[in-house]
Order: sequence, then structure tokens, then C-alpha cells
Amino acid sequence: MIIIMFGETIVGISKYFTQNTFSIQSIMIFIIVVSLFFTYIVEFDHLIEEQRTHETGNLLIYLHYFILFGLSLVTVALDFIHESEANAIFSITCLYVGIALFYIGIVIASYYNKTTLKLENYVIVAFIVVTLMGYFTSMCFATFSIIAGVTALTTLINAVVITLSLVRRYER
Repeated sequence: MIIIMFGETIVGISKYFTQNTFSIQSIMIFIIVVSLFFTYIVEFDHLIEEQRTHETGNLLIYLHYFILFGLSLVTVALDFIHESEANAIFSITCLYVGIALFYIGIVIASYYNKTTLKLENYVIVAFIVVTLMGYFTSMCFATFSIIAGVTALTTLINAVVITLSLVRRYER
């Protein structure tokens, strides 16, 4: 379902990639989606312990609702965030609530991580601090260019933080 939802997100942002509308903001919107996808793949493809004993995996199933609802909100927000008729406060809040739900699902999934690859507290703190900074910065400068750039930077930083924590662990 999550892979399908990422596909729906790509379809949702496709209007930013026409001959008439292609711009740096289009690249920023694409970076948001790629960063979220990369974070998801790092957690679920590289960090999860697949051979856990005495586990039903129910939590792993249900935590995907956070990710699914988060991606749905991000998709909807990215679809109308550039429209002048849309309420900027609602659009930005919808976008960042979706991103927060996505990261909540990722953090909950870390319960199933390999013992040597548990998410460290600084990764969780980075998710919270960087996402809140992105939200408040986007609220202060509520133009489409700023929102796209700040949100791309927010999701990119979070993807880099989780990746660097993984690389650091593998180097030990």
C-alpha cells in the first residue's frame, strides 16, 4: 500500500512538471517525495530485523496507518499548496501534519530494528526539531517558493540524518 501511495503522490505532483510550469519549485516538490521515500526505504529495507522470534508483527502492520495517512496528507497538500485560493495556514499545517505522521510511523517501526541498528535519540530529536523548524519557517514566509524549498530541505535533512546514523553504525 505504501509503495502505491508513493506512486499516487508522484501522480499528484506531476502537474508541476509540464512545459509551462517546470521550475525550481518543481524540483523542490520532487525532492520532498524522494526524501520521504528514501527515509521509508532506509527504515524498512535496511533497519528492520526480519527474523524476530516470538513476535506477531501486528504493530508493524498497524504503524503503516500513520505512514499512509501522512503520505495522503502530504499528497493533498502538495496538490493545492501553490493555489492562491487555498488557505496558506491550512495548507502548510496539512503538509507538516502529514510529514509528522509519516515520521511517527518511522519512529514506531524502529521497535523492530535490528538490535545494533536501533534509532538513536538524536535521530528522533532531529526529526522533531527539523520538522518543527520547517513548519514555523514555512508559516512565517507563506509563499509557494519558500514552502517548497523549506519543506524539501526539512525532509532532505531528516533523510540524511537517518542515513548517516545507519552508515555510522555499519562503520563500527
